[in-house]
Amino acid sequence: MGHTRRFVGALLPACLALPLVAGCSTGSQSPAQVVQVPAQYKSYFVVAAKRCPGVLTPQMLAGVAYVESRFQPDAESGNGAQGLMQILPSVFRQYGVDANGDGKKDVFTPADAVATSAIYYCVLSGLVKRFGGDQTSLLLASYNAGIGAVTKYHGVPPFAETRDYITQVKLWTSRFAEQFAPPSPTATIS
Repeated sequence: MGHTRRFVGALLPACLALPLVAGCSTGSQSPAQVVQVPAQYKSYFVVAAKRCPGVLTPQMLAGVAYVESRFQPDAESGNGAQGLMQILPSVFRQYGVDANGDGKKDVFTPADAVATSAIYYCVLSGLVKRFGGDQTSLLLASYNAGIGAVTKYHGVPPFAETRDYITQVKLWTSRFAEQFAPPSPTATIS
């Protein structure tokens, strides 16, 4: 395949790995001001969010990509999750798509990974509807810990990693929202 793979754990600067990133800064800027959604991925997040309207937003998918891989398309985790969206091989085999139209499905191709993640999130959203509570938290928990864990606990599992994951994705979703806002109309002076 020719991919140089990076392990996700090595991608997290100590400051950004902390929950809520309190007190961390780069000079006079906060991490929210420093982190930009890579321009080459923005359209993937916008198009993929349309695969599951009312559930996904471009900023949420960007938040997932940032928390999962720090926008590194060649990332791999210790448990075998791969690519920008950290998709398990079994999930990619079942739901993987060729979103960029190059004739092959590749978890390390950002367009394919983002589209596949959106499809999988949409499937998960249907499965978590039976549980009461915050549907976004349940959706993120099922992506992180698995639908089996959410089913077992009838909600968000009591895993510190999963709870932190939910907090981080929600935090970065809100931080990235402005980057996906439509441009403000320019006022004309008469």
